[in-house]
Amino acid sequence: MKSIHNLIAIAAVAAPALFASPLPQKADLLATNTVVAHYLGTIEVPCRHMTADCPDKCGHGTKAARFRVLQNEDYQLTGKYGDDKITPGSILMVDIKKPTPGQDDAAVFAFFDTIKVGDKVRLTQKHYYAEIGRTLTPVRPVTAIEKVQTTDAVPATPAAPAGDYSVMPLAR
Repeated sequence: MKSIHNLIAIAAVAAPALFASPLPQKADLLATNTVVAHYLGTIEVPCRHMTADCPDKCGHGTKAARFRVLQNEDYQLTGKYGDDKITPGSILMVDIKKPTPGQDDAAVFAFFDTIKVGDKVRLTQKHYYAEIGRTLTPVRPVTAIEKVQTTDAVPATPAAPAGDYSVMPLAR
């Protein structure tokens, strides 16, 4: 029995893409967006102090890759409440620190080691409404991402988004 566990551990290290977190069994596809965008870099998104475990034990803080959308190549609304079509000029953020159900995390996280600020990419993000544990929650895995060859000039990198993430906003 111990040798089976060792074999599984070796396989997990050798081929992490095989062990990407699967999409939950109960998951409804609501929308799909395939966009071409410029990579703007990454930002640290701190905890927003929303539970009793915050900020020390919650794990809410993350790291996100930011993209400025140039064009939406394909949009499909398959559910009543799916994400809207992402419009050119919008900022799209992808979590690159935490595993996302339905996403090949190892491949997506490794992709960010191969690109630099200003590179043009094509990415497909799907919007699911999934049952995780006993909670229904939105899940937005990146299902495809690739660098696009271009001769365009590199855009200026905008400043970080406005707002102080260290202070919880007041409820209105």
